[in-house]
Amino acid sequence: MRARDIMTTKVITIDACANVSHAIRLMIDNHISGLPVADEFGRICGMVTEGDLLARCENDPPSRIRDNSKQPVCDIRQYIKINAWRISDVMTPNIVAVTPDAPVSIIAKLMAAHNIKRVVVLDQGHLVGLVSRRDLLRVITSRKPDIVATGDDALKLAIATRLKTELGLAGDRIDVAVRNSQVSITGNIDSELQRQAIKVLVEHINGTNGFIDGLHVAPRTA
Repeated sequence: MRARDIMTTKVITIDACANVSHAIRLMIDNHISGLPVADEFGRICGMVTEGDLLARCENDPPSRIRDNSKQPVCDIRQYIKINAWRISDVMTPNIVAVTPDAPVSIIAKLMAAHNIKRVVVLDQGHLVGLVSRRDLLRVITSRKPDIVATGDDALKLAIATRLKTELGLAGDRIDVAVRNSQVSITGNIDSELQRQAIKVLVEHINGTNGFIDGLHVAPRTA
């Protein structure tokens, strides 16, 4: 699945020269937490979010900057964030963008790496959509359990194959038995985390009817 499959195409933007109050009203009225910012040519030049604007509440705005040539740059930037009313002064200018054919997995990694809640989707520099964390969550809920051929033998083969290919657990370590679609797995494993992964694997296969855990964590040798 790619960005074009899950993105919101009706994206509300705001002009860089617009007033902060206008941005807040747009967010509240449309139940959104961020707005792409467009420059005078219609190009996306930044993003303004609730987080950018909350600085106005977290700090008491100073009346002026101290007359001190050694004033840290970060203090001056904070002063601007707290006092400015133009969107271009309070927005985050470095946007994270993807193309419409970007895989969902890449989008999720970008959000995690940059600690952001949304990415804009650009096609040849033009805004065509926006993907939010909520859009990614919808992808998760839409996923269905893996479907395999019905019957105990088919389920046994599918589970044994995946245990080997996905978790590296070959048949010489554990044994899989299936009766009336109920899965029983016995043998030795290395950790409780491995036990949990096996349970998740079995539950992800459609057609199983319960899981009997006969696994034992092998003691570590000195």
